[in-house]
Amino acid sequence: MDKKKSGKPSLGGAMLAGATLALTIMAAGAAARAEPSFDCKAASTPVEKAICTDPKLADADREIADLYRTLQDLSGTVDRDRLRTEQRAWLGQRNQCATAPSPGTCLGPVLDGRRTVLSESIPKAVAAISSIADGIATDPSGAAKRLAEIRGGLGKGWTAYLLRFGPSPDWTKADSLLREAVQGIEDSYARETASGVDLATDDGFLTALRVVSDDVEMAWPCSVMEKRGAAAWKAMEPLYGSSRDNFGAHPACSDDNALLASPAWKAVDDLLAPMLEAASNRTGTIRFATYRQMGIDRMKSAVDPRLFIADAPQLAPLVKDAAGWSNPRWIAPGWGDRLRKAVDAAVESWTPQIGTRYGIGTAEARRVAEAVAAQGLNGSVGLITDNLEVQKDTRLPDWLRGTWSWNGGGSEDTPFNAPAGKARIDDATICIGTECGGYDVAGQGEDAPFDPKDAKDVKPAANAAKQAVSLAPVAAGGGLTIVPLAGGNLLVTGTAKPVVLKREGK
Repeated sequence: MDKKKSGKPSLGGAMLAGATLALTIMAAGAAARAEPSFDCKAASTPVEKAICTDPKLADADREIADLYRTLQDLSGTVDRDRLRTEQRAWLGQRNQCATAPSPGTCLGPVLDGRRTVLSESIPKAVAAISSIADGIATDPSGAAKRLAEIRGGLGKGWTAYLLRFGPSPDWTKADSLLREAVQGIEDSYARETASGVDLATDDGFLTALRVVSDDVEMAWPCSVMEKRGAAAWKAMEPLYGSSRDNFGAHPACSDDNALLASPAWKAVDDLLAPMLEAASNRTGTIRFATYRQMGIDRMKSAVDPRLFIADAPQLAPLVKDAAGWSNPRWIAPGWGDRLRKAVDAAVESWTPQIGTRYGIGTAEARRVAEAVAAQGLNGSVGLITDNLEVQKDTRLPDWLRGTWSWNGGGSEDTPFNAPAGKARIDDATICIGTECGGYDVAGQGEDAPFDPKDAKDVKPAANAAKQAVSLAPVAAGGGLTIVPLAGGNLLVTGTAKPVVLKREGK
């Protein structure tokens, strides 16, 4: 019953996690195949035979081939020739293991070393393409020449970008090239996602390019975000509706001056943090879409906060609704007033900054500040209200809290599944030893499914049916219904076998 972490990543953490995930997926795929990059039926040398007979060596050989191919597709002519020369030299080194007493033992470190070198070279090659993309605005002809040498999907995708937005637009050719790049994506889900957008629109075109870039975790240069504006930021928003949204690279824009990362806004975030974490524990990987949106919004509030004017919800209704939350499990007296004051303070703090930065009047600057605040509030509020009951009291009732013991466990998906044990119950958690899990009151009285037949061997309290509560687990596990018994004990039902909890202390 360990409490699950919310999984909310930092921007930098998301990018590092993405690199780790890519290698993990590659390794997992290779493990599933347990086949090298060549046909073992045709293996003839001691090295080839050793690779074919050892699944780890076969996996490493396959990974090296995949990495080498990826790196070839990311490299220009000179780097591709150099890479080919290096690979041939390494193959010579690898084949020297044929004369070793144990070719398999010799091959392990040789393959591992090459795999590491190739893995570490890919981010450098991607960064080089990002540098080319960064130069499209100032030197389109030079960028075109360098991109023409890159034969993989990323080269095609950014050549398509140049053909659409460069000085000599050719939309037909741009669309054709981008479609080629999309079709080259091996991951079928990502490929279908990119194929489903409308390339006739700027944000559709850029979204497809984002998926092509995600395939190799390329962070777009901030100059692209500045040039393409709202369409580029739209392309960077949640797309997959799963943990994939966490692993896609964010633009390479600094968020040092982000309004949504300022001390003024931290006061708002701190008020929402406990509920945001709780809501994250109650949802699946869809939460990463919310985190993606938050991260992109934070970065956009540093680059050009004026862009929020077009799409942000109205601030006043958002603040009013959130300030009206009443569940005492999360909302202490005065919380709503503190939220209003924190949001107002942020808007007041940002307004003169925005006015000075863009040379606009106070009224217009305040409108921008309110739009930023509304968007910043919207993501957290949405995740919270979708997954938490913010009005009804979901705390466990007072008569249920205390220390309890039992004999005769229930079903496996309940806390009380051991033959005997002790439990501590407070207003939100059930703990068995050091293992604790969160629970919400999902129903009470008529809304709690209590069947009197489950109490055939015990005596319920006089008003047991009205006091009965159904509990829903915050994370894993099954639901429970608990009713008070005469004498102060409890009956846990909704399990394969009812369990009696005997009170040991308050």
